Amino acid sequence: MLDLGRETDISRLYTAIDSSRDAMRPFREKRSRIVREYVGSWYNSEGAPHEVLVNLLEMAASAYATGLAYQNPKVRVTTPFLELWPFAFRFQQSLNAYIKAMRFCDTIQEIVLDAFFTMGIAKVVQAEWESVQLADDEWADPGRPQVVRVSPDDFGMDMGVKEIRRSKFMWDEYRAPWDLVRENPDYDKRVLKKLAPTSKWDRGEEETHGITSGTLTDDDEYGPMVDLMDVWLPELKAVGVFSRHVRGRPLKLVDQGPKGGPYEVLYFSGVPDNAMPLSPAHSLMGLHLLYNGLMRKQSRQARRQKTNPTYRPSAAADAERLKRVNDGDWVNVADPSGINVINQGGVDQANVAFSLGVIDLFDRQAGNLRAMAGLGPQTSTVGQEQLIHAAASRKEARMQQETHKFVVKLLENLAHLMWVDEMLSVPSSVEVSPGSGIRVDTSWTPELREGAFWKYNFEIEPYSMTYEPPEVKAQKMERAIGQLVQMYPILEAAGATIDVQELVKHYSETLQLPELERVIRFVDLPALERPGPVEQIRPTETTRNYVRHNIPTGGTPEARSSILQQTLLGGGQVTPQQQAQMMR
Repeated sequence: MLDLGRETDISRLYTAIDSSRDAMRPFREKRSRIVREYVGSWYNSEGAPHEVLVNLLEMAASAYATGLAYQNPKVRVTTPFLELWPFAFRFQQSLNAYIKAMRFCDTIQEIVLDAFFTMGIAKVVQAEWESVQLADDEWADPGRPQVVRVSPDDFGMDMGVKEIRRSKFMWDEYRAPWDLVRENPDYDKRVLKKLAPTSKWDRGEEETHGITSGTLTDDDEYGPMVDLMDVWLPELKAVGVFSRHVRGRPLKLVDQGPKGGPYEVLYFSGVPDNAMPLSPAHSLMGLHLLYNGLMRKQSRQARRQKTNPTYRPSAAADAERLKRVNDGDWVNVADPSGINVINQGGVDQANVAFSLGVIDLFDRQAGNLRAMAGLGPQTSTVGQEQLIHAAASRKEARMQQETHKFVVKLLENLAHLMWVDEMLSVPSSVEVSPGSGIRVDTSWTPELREGAFWKYNFEIEPYSMTYEPPEVKAQKMERAIGQLVQMYPILEAAGATIDVQELVKHYSETLQLPELERVIRFVDLPALERPGPVEQIRPTETTRNYVRHNIPTGGTPEARSSILQQTLLGGGQVTPQQQAQMMR
């Protein structure tokens, strides 16, 4: 059992952390190189060391971020106990209001982007052990429960295990204002006497021992800072605040917090018997480098391309006359064979064909990026298009599932901290019925708590995180209306009706077509003149006509790329139909 009162145990803990930090260094270096490729060669002097003409990594990262965390989730809170349903609904409304106020979506988008490169780390924190001074803003109030992003450069975990969830410790490093640390009444004064401000450039323990003045300040910081670590120790079920450089007892040990610890890690592909996961960028980096290398080579070839007219000395007069005429003019020459045109350089057609194959392979490796990013139709029919998107979404669906499980854990931990916070109040209200204007207060206040949070068996289900274009929302409404129309006799018997005017308003807002409300006008008719429900009479015989439309779209991108490669390589005969397809 780990005992933080024994010097030997503390020394072993620091040694294990240093060993895991060294083991993670190659992954941090690879991440740094991938990020430099992601920002390209025009971001700053620390960007890619070569010209990035086509930023494939940025395209893939944007498609994943849009498909996984486009907006704030909405939360549904349920419980198996029927008598607690009203209480669960009240807590649900408060949790939704709190998520919106804390800008949860911004944090999740940053974490998803981290997971694209290596892994994303979130930290669910409470004021009792969060020492980082955050921005003076309502959503980042240090006295409230928060979900914060931890940079992979500042995060560490036990690299001696084969699965992340079996880590014996996790930690993150941060810089805190020295004045706040020194004056914190909760910190051990005996440990504080051994500490002093540190520079961000002095990462080694031997340099830190030489700092004794207590007034060291880096040029880009307005005051003295000190490096600290929050270390999660599952064996003790506690978080310890340690010095980053000076080995010793923790400044503070907090034995409360979210179940399972404050850290949650998001990744999309695990590696058997390895703690570090495999990220999408790891799989795509090679093709990104290869494609841009080919593009740079073709760019150099294109710049070297020259067209030079030549003539024999005896045809100098003919050449001079040709030089002076405009395009399309007739010219009298004595000997046309004495004049010629020489083309030099130019893009190699085999390289062009190979680069087209590489971009197709990148698209496949990324999980059909064209379909994920909505870069245009893949087929000429709606049915085939739906099949393509269904197949393409299998990889995206797996990533969505991992993101969903990650967000569920975060929200469970956040809900627990909201429960135990004795000062937290979250104002919220809900409308009794749409359009009624009557609202019921559902605010969360500390006195509403009764008992332990985990005894309620709350199940928190987030939804509505992914991006949906307005057209998709309109189609959902159409399907819902279609189902309701079939149930209209039951609805009418219950006194319900379909508000067509409200339906038109919804379409106008969703599709961003304000003209729709001006085109469709509603006139109030007297009660006696209003038509009643029309009985639908089905004919005894029906006739169905099947009409097939051929839509010339030029084929799929893969088909066009294949034809173009075939043409460039000159290894096959292109049919007239294929030529016509390329022209469309």
